[in-house]
Amino acid sequence: MLNEHTRTKINNRKKQIFFFFLAFLFYGFCRDWGEHKRNGETKQGKRRRQTKRKMSVRPLVEDVEEMFGRTKAYLMNANKDGVSVYDQLTRLMEQLLDENPHDIAADPSRFNEIFTLLQQSSFVNGQSTPACNEPCSVPPFELARLADNERLFDRPPPETLTTIEQPDPYTTVTTTRIKPHTAPPYDSVAQHNLYWAWAGCGVTEEEAFLLDRSITMLAMEKKLRDVRFFGKIFGTKADYYVVSSQRYVQDGEKVYKEVNTMPRPARRKLEVPVQPEPGFVGVNRLSFWVTSHPAAEWKLLPDVTPQQILAGRRIKRLFTGDLNAAVIASPPFEWNEAVYLRVQLSRIASGTYISPMGALEEPEEEVDDEEEAEDDEGDAAKKPREAKYRPLTQPVKGFASEEDSDVTQWAKLDQWVHSEGYIYANGRQTKVPEKQEDEEEEEAEELQQQQQQEEEEEEEEEEEEEEERELFTPINLDFLYAVIKIPEPPKVDEEDEEEEEEDDDPAEDAADAEKDFDDMPPKPVTDADVPDDDPTKVKIAAWTVRVVNNNSKKHRVVVVRSLRWPGAVAFAAEGGKKWGCVYFGNGLNKTDFSFTPTLAPPVLPECGDITEVDDPTPATEKLVRRGEDPPEPDSEDEVEEEEEEAEGDM
Repeated sequence: MLNEHTRTKINNRKKQIFFFFLAFLFYGFCRDWGEHKRNGETKQGKRRRQTKRKMSVRPLVEDVEEMFGRTKAYLMNANKDGVSVYDQLTRLMEQLLDENPHDIAADPSRFNEIFTLLQQSSFVNGQSTPACNEPCSVPPFELARLADNERLFDRPPPETLTTIEQPDPYTTVTTTRIKPHTAPPYDSVAQHNLYWAWAGCGVTEEEAFLLDRSITMLAMEKKLRDVRFFGKIFGTKADYYVVSSQRYVQDGEKVYKEVNTMPRPARRKLEVPVQPEPGFVGVNRLSFWVTSHPAAEWKLLPDVTPQQILAGRRIKRLFTGDLNAAVIASPPFEWNEAVYLRVQLSRIASGTYISPMGALEEPEEEVDDEEEAEDDEGDAAKKPREAKYRPLTQPVKGFASEEDSDVTQWAKLDQWVHSEGYIYANGRQTKVPEKQEDEEEEEAEELQQQQQQEEEEEEEEEEEEEEERELFTPINLDFLYAVIKIPEPPKVDEEDEEEEEEDDDPAEDAADAEKDFDDMPPKPVTDADVPDDDPTKVKIAAWTVRVVNNNSKKHRVVVVRSLRWPGAVAFAAEGGKKWGCVYFGNGLNKTDFSFTPTLAPPVLPECGDITEVDDPTPATEKLVRRGEDPPEPDSEDEVEEEEEEAEGDM
């Protein structure tokens, strides 16, 4: 068996021999044709040529090479369009020796057809084209996309580091060091795509390869850490490829620790907007990068605020693929699609990022020396402190390191836990820190609180604060719907029917209904409060788990799917050594068939008539400032007496 290099060498040698032979024949033909023109078609001329051939001797090698060069130069003469006979003969030889589509050796009559086809389809606008009349099967937009993909294989220029040292006043040492960019470690898309295929989702092999190249270039260019392919969001016009990373700090940006800056409400019943979470904390702990194609530019999504998350929870709208598109929905969403996409990605990450139990752990809390020094200062003025990134979780060393570990041990819902913070009802993952105030302000607040204690007792009870969720909560405690109560047919007796017919008073029926409603037990706050053996209520799990590729113990894969967020998938393979999460969906959570959109707010009441009221007296104002209720005067004389007393005190 000959290798490819040897076969190429033999074919090139064949072509050289053929061209040499063809040039020799052409030279002889031209010489004979010239003599034929000079001597004419006479028998004497024919005998003279035959005699000359017999008398001719074998030419030398130098003469043959010179003759070949002159013949080749003559054949390479091109016209104004760049067409030459040599190019046509070359292309003809390539067709005969390499492709040989019609087996010319067995059917020489087809030679004329190939040569005619070659003349018709070659030398278009002075450029050589394949010997084919059919147009290119690749569409123009695909050719443009392939040209864009070439950018993914360009290596970024190395980083040049220059250091200048001056060991003494008369010596300067300049050191230049070239540091090539290195890609940070991350889970390969092409490798995980094999497990996604077993789960029934994923991308093509070409997409996976291009995504690996694109993500690698993004991570090297922006120097990202904790890079992870989040998934793919399907849109009506274009799709989004999503990559998550550690919070990206732009040039000149500084991230400070959170300080409570929320003002006090002007009135007790008014709500103050919740302040957003800073970088490195909560929903803004991660940065999300999106692109519509692996060869396109990756765009950074902005940070999200609690108000945006609350607005995103109230609407459901498909993505278009344009980050600058307006989000038209009811209730109205004031921001563009980039913000809406960032909101949905935060919600998906919070609800679907899960891990096998024991695979991750919380890192130990570290106390900086700067924080301790500032705490010891006491009353000194505190300046805003810069925050440092602290991971929420970290992998456990030695997890699933046993060779005989079976992946089926994670084929239960109680063996998977949530590994991302829970977004509370106020749109934050963390609580707002307590407000630090001076002693004078604290004393004033205490007096104010004492004055309002009586009013608070009369008002309705305030809503209870939402319970704090632990980080590693098993997913078997998640339920898709609220508690579903199975209706039962009421038991009706004949005697009761007769009594109802006799006593048909609507007022009494309404009173009985209110009484029955009051006697009903309160609805459980959470699904966990409902016992599992209650036959009148049903709880539906929010996750499904199954084992695929169960042919051998080594190749089993456990797949976990989310029913609340269709498209969210988690897997565990190779005995637990490989696991991960991904999302392929339209970015919307599960909606019941009986879904009703959020109703419009009620119409505001009309402004009431103007009522004229006498201005309060100075005595009344003084009593109100003290927190006392002003007495109701019985007559005008008492009002005048109060005014006189107030003037005397002043």
